[in-house]
Amino acid sequence: MPKFPSSIQDLAGMMPKPPSPPKPPAKPKTPSAVPKTPAGTMIGRTDPDVTFTFFVEVDGIRCVKFTEARGLEWKSETVSFYEGGNPSYKVNLVGPGSFTPLTLKKGFFAADSEFFKWFQAIMNAGRSPVKRVTVSIVVLNRAGEEVGRYNLYGAYMSKYTGPGFSATENAIAFEEIEITYDYFEYAPGKTAGAVQSGMAANQK
Repeated sequence: MPKFPSSIQDLAGMMPKPPSPPKPPAKPKTPSAVPKTPAGTMIGRTDPDVTFTFFVEVDGIRCVKFTEARGLEWKSETVSFYEGGNPSYKVNLVGPGSFTPLTLKKGFFAADSEFFKWFQAIMNAGRSPVKRVTVSIVVLNRAGEEVGRYNLYGAYMSKYTGPGFSATENAIAFEEIEITYDYFEYAPGKTAGAVQSGMAANQK
């Protein structure tokens, strides 16, 4: 004999349950704007290095008195000629190269005559051989770390310019020397390479 519900609650319990609504599709993951890097690394900035933080080394001895170093330049001569049967234009070939002398400038100290002593050694070259040295322009970043250096080989002083004096001016006296050398090479520092590649945090 069929069983009839005795109340509205019993009737609701006997009715079939409606199916569950379908789940919405999963949203695609948005790629992160910042790339993930391995633990312990840092993405370095690639700002150009500053020019006011540097020092000069002469045969490995650090000199910090220089206020200016300029003239790091290489250039090659161009050999031009007309090719046979073609007078319309010249053909250009790379000729011999040459390096521009380096100029070092520093404040004049009356009690310090290191430039003049070097100048005298060049003047007395007939009595003793001219001493050639290796001069390095060492570039630093804002943290005082070496980021690279220019090494000038076979260098010697070829010009000395003493300070100018004037009783009508209240200015600092400077002296300059010109360094002639055979060639230079550039050697990047470890810190520079680490910052460019994003691994500066691993450098010590």
